[in-house]
Amino acid sequence: MPNWVYNYLDIAGSKEDISAVKSQLNTPFTRMHEQWSMETKQMEFTETTYSNPIFAFWNIIKPEDLETYQLQKDPNHDDTIIDFQGNNWYDWNVRNWGTKWDVSVRDGEEYPETELTNEAEDMLGYRFNTAWSPPLPAIAHLSTLYPELTFTLSYEEETGWGGEVLFVEGNGAEIESYENKCRDCDSLNTLDYCENDCGEICLECKDLGEADMEAVAECEVHSVLLN
Repeated sequence: MPNWVYNYLDIAGSKEDISAVKSQLNTPFTRMHEQWSMETKQMEFTETTYSNPIFAFWNIIKPEDLETYQLQKDPNHDDTIIDFQGNNWYDWNVRNWGTKWDVSVRDGEEYPETELTNEAEDMLGYRFNTAWSPPLPAIAHLSTLYPELTFTLSYEEETGWGGEVLFVEGNGAEIESYENKCRDCDSLNTLDYCENDCGEICLECKDLGEADMEAVAECEVHSVLLN
């Protein structure tokens, strides 16, 4: 399983553009994929329908060569070279979306992780999870389609690193980036791993939420924090 990145996207602008981008992102579609069948013990093509995708990278930018895209491997690309330059789904997605999977909600999905969390005439807020990395190329492309809108993507990977990027007219400007963030005081890059195996402790607020309490109790440096 991949490490997950938790993304929050805010879109702001005119009522007309907000309505248009919401409609585009939620446009229904179907996709074909080659995948292994446990019943036949061979690769087969299956169709997946997205009647209410909510937010879909597919609706931002999709491949032109659909025949190759639906394959697990691009027959015209040497798959022993990991450079993501093939036109099979995996390579194309990483190259154009910045992540291996779409976040669109397929029909019959019981616990979707993609949500429209906030909506007004002049703004939209979305939450979705991506594999390994934030979808910077996809959001940059969406920004080129709506040059009058602003797109703010905040993201945090499950091990603690993250950042925030503002996109305008296809250009991304980094607002912040960090290797870790304290969940108690929100300080950036203040978590320090104790050499005595206490775990991570915030140097700013001395929060012990990420620490091993038994190890802290025996630590000459950090046991005082328990008082």
